[in-house]
Amino acid sequence: MYQGGIVEEQKYRVTVPDAGYYRGLVKCQAACPVLTDARGYIQALARGDYELGYQIAHDPNPLSTACGMICGAPCEAACRRGDIGPERKPVAIRPLKRVLTERYGPEAARRLPGGRVTSRFLRAGSQVGRGPGRAGVDFSPARWSRENLAALAKAPGRRKGKVAVVGAGPSGLTAAHDLALLGHAVPIFEAGPKSGGMMRYGVPVYRVDWEALDLEVEAIEALGVKFCYNTRIGVDIPLRRLRQDFDAVYLGTGLMSGRRLSIEGSDLDGVIPAVDLLLNYNLGYHVELGQRVVVIGGGDVAMDAARTALRLGLAGAANQGQDSASPPDPEAQDEAVQTALDVARTALRLGVADVRIIALESWEELPASRMELEEALEEGIQISPRHGPTRILGRDGRVCGLEVIDVASVFDETGRFNPRFVPGTERIWECDQVILAIGQAADLGMLEGAEDIQVTPRGLVAIDPETGQTSVANVFAGGDLAHGPRLIIHAVRDGHLAALGIEEFIQGRALKTSLTTTWTEIPNHKMPENWLNYVRTRVPSLPVDRRTGISQVELGYDEESARYQALRCLECGINTVFDGTKCILCNGCVDVCPWDCLKIVPAASLSGDEVLEGVLAAALDGDNPDTEEIPLAAMIKDDSICTRCGLCAQRCPTGAITMEAFRFQERLEYAD
Repeated sequence: MYQGGIVEEQKYRVTVPDAGYYRGLVKCQAACPVLTDARGYIQALARGDYELGYQIAHDPNPLSTACGMICGAPCEAACRRGDIGPERKPVAIRPLKRVLTERYGPEAARRLPGGRVTSRFLRAGSQVGRGPGRAGVDFSPARWSRENLAALAKAPGRRKGKVAVVGAGPSGLTAAHDLALLGHAVPIFEAGPKSGGMMRYGVPVYRVDWEALDLEVEAIEALGVKFCYNTRIGVDIPLRRLRQDFDAVYLGTGLMSGRRLSIEGSDLDGVIPAVDLLLNYNLGYHVELGQRVVVIGGGDVAMDAARTALRLGLAGAANQGQDSASPPDPEAQDEAVQTALDVARTALRLGVADVRIIALESWEELPASRMELEEALEEGIQISPRHGPTRILGRDGRVCGLEVIDVASVFDETGRFNPRFVPGTERIWECDQVILAIGQAADLGMLEGAEDIQVTPRGLVAIDPETGQTSVANVFAGGDLAHGPRLIIHAVRDGHLAALGIEEFIQGRALKTSLTTTWTEIPNHKMPENWLNYVRTRVPSLPVDRRTGISQVELGYDEESARYQALRCLECGINTVFDGTKCILCNGCVDVCPWDCLKIVPAASLSGDEVLEGVLAAALDGDNPDTEEIPLAAMIKDDSICTRCGLCAQRCPTGAITMEAFRFQERLEYAD
């Protein structure tokens, strides 16, 4: 039983753990939209087993190479290492994934000629050594694992269909990958000349290695996926023809249009959306900018609130705009701020001498990562938080300045997004160009003639979030087209879900997920010596004076640094398991715990739900547990501060405490 806090004097609120509880303890995996077992590949890297680490990272994510470079890494935000130890910084999960993909991903042969070992097919549940006292199940796979897809493909009586995928972005690539593994014929219709979608057209080349990403796409093509480039659905081929010629259609075109800002002067020459700038830059077209550029960023919600406030009048905006302000979407804001940073750094590479970003948020509220902000400042970009745009000034039809106003606060006392401005603080910044990094919109021209496909009030395609199915039975959608701007890894998840939804539709059979769990005892478990003092070091990058053109800025860890960083992992899948029949209540485990996370208390002092009542009743042979005189003691533990050091198990004189690795496996099968 696990401590959750004191609810009243001498009463402890506890949870009786189940499989879901233990899954939630591995916070990096629980936070990943595709359930990548980051713990698993970090531990493999720490042991030097790079091939296994790559297989674990790649199993739920066919775009692991891309994500090793540019993923927003929600796993890192959730990592418990960020709350434990003197430094309190999460494990460098994304950069460590890149170390693995560079050695065993599709790009490995180019990076390490002759040094790549042919990757074996990893089977869930296999056993590998983890060094002294560290043996256990390899990883915890999700239902869209390759093993599950391969097993479904071999099921008797299945029908192999034809599925058209529209858009070669991350969701479309993932859906095509899964559908090909399931044995379906899959062409991808892409409007542009290359694959990648917003990964290619919306991310500056200095952040990615597109040769490596192209090799990752080639690996998907090798599964039998056919790519049809420079083909616009709704222009070159009507959507209705796809619906007629294919068993199912998946729409994953993303958001390729930039939003405009409805303030005075937004139609002047020199005001451009960030998406247009990045798209032209990444396609190699000549782009000219003025010498003084202001990038307006901060997220869709920030801009909507600012525009509402301006329309209502600055003095009364705070209260009058409160009802119209919608709750913020942190993921969308993070992407928009990242876009602002990308655009600003791209402008420098185009020869702009003076680049400034403005955002409504304060330094502390900016959702961009500290690393991204630091790199932008190093390159000479000015960042001006707590400023909002009021109007764009022009001379002879071209931008000559931007009027801004101070922001008093962005969130109200309840934490709701509700910006307040400071009347009388308007001032003008001279500039030649204004770039709008305030979000993207969908181009729904491909839906012409398909009025039966429902569109939401936000201008997105409406879907069933569990299957990706639209209002039309054989049309599915996902990614930004259905959800709005989010992280790449969310688009990968959408592709997985839609592929399974399409499989159900083609077979006319539902799929179900079953769960199995495994516990493996780890004798003599110990963490590395002095490991809590291991510090997170910054990923090596190009010197500022060499950050020009298309050179990739982030260089990546070398192997020695990567293994050091991997050793910072807490291995949250290892748990202390207590055997009450062996406990002699000596309190040795409580005394030795350096974090004070264990406590032995009277069972009568516990507070919980009906599960707890059932456990107590069972311990009392069915007697009523609702009494203050329960003749039992209970061990409770606060897992939020446990470091899995194993001292309690080492101290226990009777072997009542063991250190055991928890793993799970989701399996897919047809419901009938």
